[in-house]
Amino acid sequence: MKKLFFIVAALFMMMGTAQAQDKFDYKLVKEIVDNERPYFNDILKLYLADDKLLRTDDVALVYYGHSYLPEYKGGNDVNEKTLKNYVAENNAAKMYETSKKILSYNPVSLNALFYAWLSSQKLAKPEEEVNSYVYKYLSILEMITTMGDGKSARSPFRVINPDDQDHVMYGMLDIENVHSRSLDTKTLCNIISVTPSAKFPTRTMYFDVSRYLSHTSKKR
Repeated sequence: MKKLFFIVAALFMMMGTAQAQDKFDYKLVKEIVDNERPYFNDILKLYLADDKLLRTDDVALVYYGHSYLPEYKGGNDVNEKTLKNYVAENNAAKMYETSKKILSYNPVSLNALFYAWLSSQKLAKPEEEVNSYVYKYLSILEMITTMGDGKSARSPFRVINPDDQDHVMYGMLDIENVHSRSLDTKTLCNIISVTPSAKFPTRTMYFDVSRYLSHTSKKR
């Protein structure tokens, strides 16, 4: 247990400040998920229970660590694609049903959390359930925007699914206009040109999508 404490402490000391963002180590996240699974599972249980004592680094471990689980589908999830169709149809019942299905095996899906939130409100589900989706959704967004400032490839916002970029921009940073998107194949960052907002007063935003690219390339 003592060894585990130092491993986890080392990981999140590196992720804890904007000045050290270039030291973020996905390999160490994978090491915790692979070799310290009971610890990861304990943190996951706290996340699922909406434990208000969860720290930013706990949420980070759940979010990034989830992409190393065998069942993680990443950008190849058929249900995620189906959900988008129901969103286009504005079918609240199907949005709710599909979002719940996704969250049963991918509780860090921002798409599923967001549309479970919207559809559960529309369907007048219990307030406690609605608040649970809101809490998880905002916890992940706050973590992403804490672990990086998005202003350079050295301190990018890190996402495990490109769809999560839009949630960060629109759900957290109040970005209204996106002008262009491009992938820097050297840094594996999506570079997005935006109209600045009060919460992000810069015209260029960087998102590290290396985990997504790595995961999807292995699935081909």
